[in-house]
Amino acid sequence: MRDVEALDRSSFVPLYYQLQELLKEQIESGGWKPGDRLPSESELARRYAVSRVVVRQALAILGDDGQIRRVQGRGTFVAEPKLDARAGGLARLLAAPRPPDVAIDVLAAGTPPVEPSIRSGLRVGEDERVLRLTTGLSVGGVPLAITYSFFRGADVRWLEGAVRVGHPLPRDLVLSDHGIELAGSSLSIETSQCGQFEADRFGIPHRSAVFLVLSTELRRTAHGVVPFEVARVEYRGDLLQLRLEASGEPGAIEAVWALTGKAGARQFDRARVSAA
Repeated sequence: MRDVEALDRSSFVPLYYQLQELLKEQIESGGWKPGDRLPSESELARRYAVSRVVVRQALAILGDDGQIRRVQGRGTFVAEPKLDARAGGLARLLAAPRPPDVAIDVLAAGTPPVEPSIRSGLRVGEDERVLRLTTGLSVGGVPLAITYSFFRGADVRWLEGAVRVGHPLPRDLVLSDHGIELAGSSLSIETSQCGQFEADRFGIPHRSAVFLVLSTELRRTAHGVVPFEVARVEYRGDLLQLRLEASGEPGAIEAVWALTGKAGARQFDRARVSAA
């Protein structure tokens, strides 16, 4: 199909919206990679036989979504991947490559005995290994969350092999490379107070307010949707807010986190965080 024919001019969907969808598909499919320069407005207008006004509107949507960044005098470039800010376990953070200023540090790892509730949540038997990981999420060098994750050992040998305590997980370590597709999550959210370990890690007073999220992350398999991770996550209450949003599926609700307050804005003016 020629580029000109890619837009349906008989559709009720505006041309600028169709165009941004096409450009978005090219970015997300890897046709353009982070840092690549996009064609100029005039070149895109010629390629798709639309006006520059239509191109400008399409690029504005992509810019608002964080897909591109526009540099005065230089052009338009594909932005770095956004951090998935859905609240939940480590698996949510491994759904896509992380931007350079996002780090997932491995604080502890092992296969200790675990509580029956964890085994029940993962649907694993008494004789199966369970991998326990403690990780810290930071953005722009500022710690935001600590996650205590449990996985069925046989499901995550690739993850266990990548773990080095005291080091961050590789930024390009993603679930899809290992055949894992996440489905939904089961979450409970409450306020709590951080212990001394979390306080030291966050650099805040002992017993400061935190958001406590208990999560079971689900994955799709040939046999249906099954548990993949059981996690306990503590999010800083002084820099983050949690909110509920309706997802694309009818009746589905997602919990997302975002930076809050002027103090957070000052500390993160260089951090590229999205709550999308």
